[in-house]
Amino acid sequence: MLLDSGIATIWRAVNTAKAGEMPVPKWTRCFFRSCYGDKTVGIQRFWTAHSHNDRADLLIEIQRNAGISTADRCQLMPVMDEATAGYYKIIQVQHLLDEDGQPVTDLTLERIENLESS
Repeated sequence: MLLDSGIATIWRAVNTAKAGEMPVPKWTRCFFRSCYGDKTVGIQRFWTAHSHNDRADLLIEIQRNAGISTADRCQLMPVMDEATAGYYKIIQVQHLLDEDGQPVTDLTLERIENLESS
């Protein structure tokens, strides 16, 4: 497991609407933080996301956390590649074992402007 690309923060939505009104999500709850490693978005993953009207902009590997879902959002703070900094919608969560047999979670991400625009 080579998690040397930066820090990934997973944000969880909190409903800020009054009782009886439509939900208004605000991503203000920091749910999980981990170092992450970049992985290659393969052609199969790219076209599968495209067929579901999503974009697979980035694929990252983080420490295993079974509580992460596609309803959460991810903020990346890279060490080197500042172009990847920002907020992402999680479009797929996979719990795997890495090449060393260690439990990891792979996140397929789609870039968004900010947490409120998703």
